[in-house]
Amino acid sequence: MKADFRALLTAEFGADIHAMDFERRVPEVRGRIDALIGRTVFEAKSNLDREWPDVVRRMPDYLTDREREEGERFVGVASDGLKWAVFELREGVLETLKETTLDPDKGEQFLAWLDGALALRSSLPPEALTIRIELGGDSIAFKRASEELLAQWNAVKERPDAALKKQLWASMLKLVYGREADNDPLWIQHTDLVIVAKAIALAVLDLSDDDPGRMLSGEAFHRANIRGAVESDFFDWAVATPEGEQLVRRIMAHVRRFRLREVQTDVLKILYESLIDRDERHGLGEYYTPDWLATKVVQNAVDRPHEQRVLDPACGSGTFLFHAIRNFLAEAEDIEYPEENRATEATRLVAGMDIHPVAVIIARVTYLLALAPVLSARKGEITIPVYLGEAMQLSITRMLTDKELRVRVPPLGGEADIIQANGHGGEHLDFPESFCRIPELFDNAVFAMVTGSREGWSREQYETTVRKAVINYFASIPRMDERWEEPLSEERLRGITMLGKTFVKLDRLAKEGRDTIWTYVARNLSRPLFLSARNGWANVIVGNPPWVAFRHMSADLQTRFKELAKAERVYVGGKLTTQNDLSALFTVRAASLYLRPGGRLAFVLPLAALTRGQFEKFRSGVFTSVRLRFDETWTMDETVQPLFPVPSCVVFTTKRRVGQQMHDTIRRRAYTGLLPYRDAPEDVADARLKVDNDPGDPAEASFTGGSPYRERFRQGATLVPRYLCFVERRELGRLGSGAARPFVVSRRTTLEKEPWKSQPSIEGNVEAEFLRPVLLGESILPYRVFRPFEAVIPVTERGEVLSATLAANRGIPGLSSWMRQAEAAWEANKGEGTSVKLAEQFDYYGKLSAQFPIAPARLVYTASGTLPCACIVRDDRAVVEHALYAMASHSEDELLYLVTLLNSERVRALIESLQSKGQWGARHFDKVMFTLPIPRFEAENALHRDLAQAAARAEAIAGALSLPEDVKFQRARRIVRDALKADGIADEIDALVARLLGID
Repeated sequence: MKADFRALLTAEFGADIHAMDFERRVPEVRGRIDALIGRTVFEAKSNLDREWPDVVRRMPDYLTDREREEGERFVGVASDGLKWAVFELREGVLETLKETTLDPDKGEQFLAWLDGALALRSSLPPEALTIRIELGGDSIAFKRASEELLAQWNAVKERPDAALKKQLWASMLKLVYGREADNDPLWIQHTDLVIVAKAIALAVLDLSDDDPGRMLSGEAFHRANIRGAVESDFFDWAVATPEGEQLVRRIMAHVRRFRLREVQTDVLKILYESLIDRDERHGLGEYYTPDWLATKVVQNAVDRPHEQRVLDPACGSGTFLFHAIRNFLAEAEDIEYPEENRATEATRLVAGMDIHPVAVIIARVTYLLALAPVLSARKGEITIPVYLGEAMQLSITRMLTDKELRVRVPPLGGEADIIQANGHGGEHLDFPESFCRIPELFDNAVFAMVTGSREGWSREQYETTVRKAVINYFASIPRMDERWEEPLSEERLRGITMLGKTFVKLDRLAKEGRDTIWTYVARNLSRPLFLSARNGWANVIVGNPPWVAFRHMSADLQTRFKELAKAERVYVGGKLTTQNDLSALFTVRAASLYLRPGGRLAFVLPLAALTRGQFEKFRSGVFTSVRLRFDETWTMDETVQPLFPVPSCVVFTTKRRVGQQMHDTIRRRAYTGLLPYRDAPEDVADARLKVDNDPGDPAEASFTGGSPYRERFRQGATLVPRYLCFVERRELGRLGSGAARPFVVSRRTTLEKEPWKSQPSIEGNVEAEFLRPVLLGESILPYRVFRPFEAVIPVTERGEVLSATLAANRGIPGLSSWMRQAEAAWEANKGEGTSVKLAEQFDYYGKLSAQFPIAPARLVYTASGTLPCACIVRDDRAVVEHALYAMASHSEDELLYLVTLLNSERVRALIESLQSKGQWGARHFDKVMFTLPIPRFEAENALHRDLAQAAARAEAIAGALSLPEDVKFQRARRIVRDALKADGIADEIDALVARLLGID
């Protein structure tokens, strides 16, 4: 086995055999290290599982000996050739960092995994697999760096400058996520990611500077005449101690092993996706675009790369920026544009912004990677135009005739909200729009603030300096130039006065030791105003805007979204309110603010943008602030995998004086097929995907018309959080608790999410009349009820929803006690900005109270699922939950007639193209079935009666089945369908349905 180690390390990793030490004696522990190379201890075993206790006993001593001898940290590797484990010491305790089992068919993956543990290779390809294994969230390098960074943070977190940086970082994330995101693990995660990204930037430029402080602050890049790529930000605290500097230096050395000038794709998105939590990215609507699709979008949208200014206003890790730059460089090569000017010209033509502070740092490095082929030939200074900014400008407020950017100054230890949308409360730094829209003026004004504070200027001296800078700036611009303005207009003079007040505050902050980050924050947040000035900056806008449904937005974002979406005439109300999508408003705002007249916009959107009712107004092309002409669409349905969680499309539009609705004459393209992996390059995608350039129009779901039954069905109640109402009965000793007021406790499940998951259960005696069966989606099988659940339903027979107070007023103590506990939990954890009471939450849109008095017979069907599922419920106590739709009728035959249609495979096949889809295909039914012309039941119609009789037979077959006690509902549904198929009734019903609907 030791010989195998030697062969593996020399053949695959190029290790110097003379640098290896075999059978090294460790006298202190009376043992021998099987192999030693670099900072790695190897232990060879014949059977690792059987000899694991020996590894655990000896490895800590071997690592302790080496670390004491060398003064550096070591890792240990134990293996029997098949199973491999990596260890390290943490405070004297052996910790297992990672384990794997060798798969002979995946040799490259194993070698990449092992190198991630050993860091032996001196030259690594910048490929997705290698990047993820060496630097990603599961890498050994990340695990070790995180541990050390946390130790360093604990050492410096009480310092005012370090505490302020974390406070402002948390403030930016709150703006991003709409909720608090201040926790140490995320802070450490972001710090590591930023250090790695900046180290990559340094390596791309082949800069010899290995000083960690100069690298993080951007000084090393400034010396190379590159601005805006790396600058001081929230994460410089990492080099506040000598130990932190050593750690950053090791990360820099680790990164230098990659051959970064060979990069052909946005490799940094691999790190971003790996290190930014998936749930957080879902909350932001972040679904990263693979390189093959970004390449095609850019090439289709940008037809004059050497002339057109391209903007991605939601750039994420920078994928579209990367391909826009490479597109320009390819064009520059073809037209023989001077090589020394290519980098500068690219920065003039391609820009991006994002609201996430870490994404922006990553995107700037991605921008550098894209420029890598021409960086060495550049002449003069270049500035990387990627900005931290809120593209929709929801937080920019108007005061009188001016716009202003308001940056809030949080008190030490207090709640931090950097941007204020309302202009009220707390101390703040104000920056006028007249300066924000001109970067040169803004940067000069901010630089003068820092200089003036350091030099002890008065406010008058500062304002004089800014006034002269304004005059000199416009003096350098010819009056015929579109950029020229009256230098000291009334607007500008008011702006200088505003800046003078801000200077005074910034000077005081400097004296308090809290001035290290404000210029970074203000300069970045001002850039959206610059890009939206003078009828927009961009000739082409590309990207993938955030996909966030209204129901998933924070309360604050919901308020701002609703107000602005209504103003832009893109908002859809009524029953589609919760399905409004941020991507529609983002598209309109981006075109309005940043796109020049006649410019083109190409966005990746959910496929629903082409077909679903929540995008109906978006497809009109006519909005309050802008008019769009839809030119072309590409579709990627559920067969294109892996791609996004839901089917997607690309929409190409042009900004025009007259809007034009999306119609059947626009160009269409459809992609189908499976990809080997998500980030497949363009040539692989071209080989695997089929392209149809004449696919016909996508089917649009109608939300009006169709069957008269559409309006008769109503969705069930939103009974969440479930543990506040769903219960299980408990017996209290031999005597029990009595039938009138049973003792119940909250029913808990593994599906609960925070903050509810951590909350204690509720318990108490509740009056039996308020304990009702509740039907969930999983309660329904074809033609029969399966398994109801029990819940505290605080509603009277007449439909009055009771709070704790109302229940007490009516002399219902058990219900009152339960609701008092539930209401307290709701108020403590419902989140900021939510004023809804618990009773209102349960009765959202009246979906609970409207069920009372409960009808003796109702037809109920599931809102989603792979196959339709419906049955008749004959229980006048059962409440229907929101995963179901229900309709009551006095006619039993009418319900039987309808249940055949809602369970029919023929009906499902007809509406499949109209369904919204998920990663696994068509999933949601809602009311799409009623797009079909299902006629109202007529007792005298023989075909209608035949369908009702067939349903009665199907009910009898389903009801007679004996289902196992522990069977899952999915399996139970399959058992019922198989029985109906075997009997022949399923085919008989489908034939009758086909006759009813007039289909073959």
